[in-house]
Amino acid sequence: MENVYAERSAGWSVLCYVGVLVLATFVSNGLPSLVSRPGEAALAIDSHRFGALCAAWLTFPAGAFFLWFLVGLRSYLSHAAGRQEGLPTFAMIAGVVMVATSLVAASLLTAAAYATPDVFKANGLAGAYDAYIFTQGGLGYAPVSIFLFAAAHSMRRHERAPSWLALLGYLAALGAAFATLSIFSTGIGTSPGEIGPGLLGAIPSAVWLVATGLVLILQSNRGSGLSSTSGAS
Repeated sequence: MENVYAERSAGWSVLCYVGVLVLATFVSNGLPSLVSRPGEAALAIDSHRFGALCAAWLTFPAGAFFLWFLVGLRSYLSHAAGRQEGLPTFAMIAGVVMVATSLVAASLLTAAAYATPDVFKANGLAGAYDAYIFTQGGLGYAPVSIFLFAAAHSMRRHERAPSWLALLGYLAALGAAFATLSIFSTGIGTSPGEIGPGLLGAIPSAVWLVATGLVLILQSNRGSGLSSTSGAS
């Protein structure tokens, strides 16, 4: 039986997830890019150490919110009409990889931000910081693209959600796929961690997540109302 209450809470959970990501982006603003020299990067990270560590820690509640969203989304997609081909499970697995990747990236950021500037340079932690950028951006968008495509394709095949939401999911998946190509670029604005991959991968994904959360909440409210009416009659 479909659990509309779990799906409703999953909708709220993904809205909280996006909110935490926005907060983490805000508090980590000002971190250096890949083109920064190790000395410059060390000083920039040192001046934003608290914000960087807060952003890394926020990966913990963000991961919890997103994992619950995945559980509710799989339930929502799995209760569509017709025979399931595994797309809801495929999307959930890709989502778990997303969380694991973000935790690895947060650990690398913690290692780079925890050290003082002299330790940062002496121990070659610039490499750890670069690895954080490549893990968070770059190919870090690969599981995002897979997750978005699997969820959107399941919605379209079984008409489980509004057609516009499935289309938005396809577009967001395509944007995230293009964002992975940033590893071939060394230009300002187009390399990993720059604004270009973020505009292609992060923003469309966030828009789709918010829209999906609202759909889960609204549809579960209608489903709950119908169930109450049926029980009363």
